[in-house]
Amino acid sequence: MITETVFEILGEGGGINIKRQKTKAGEKFLYNHSEYDFTEEGLDVNKNSEYENFEKPFQLIHDKHDWYMLHVETVHDDYRAFIVKKLIEKLNKESRTPDCIDNSKNKLEESFKIKLEFRKNNAKSTWSYTEAID
Repeated sequence: MITETVFEILGEGGGINIKRQKTKAGEKFLYNHSEYDFTEEGLDVNKNSEYENFEKPFQLIHDKHDWYMLHVETVHDDYRAFIVKKLIEKLNKESRTPDCIDNSKNKLEESFKIKLEFRKNNAKSTWSYTEAID
């Protein structure tokens, strides 16, 4: 059995990751969300789930969190294009401007091997990207 982290984000006091587990029978995806409650009020989070594909656990993260504002630690090449597509969709849907993601833009570009581009025009501003050239 081989287990590898395919997506991981870290924040203050916690993190979320998706691991791919390969066996002779196939593969499954393990989702873990853990947060430490610094106030000791019992608000710790430790959720674990299992999925048949990557898209379902990623969608949990994508729907509930501004994950791109956190520290993106791991992005597996097998899922990079899918995650970048979701990132661009979310930035455009939420009408994020460059100053909203200024603190995380460079790390996102480095993690995803892309160059984020913001185009402002009269009707609508949009995000896009180009592949980074090494």
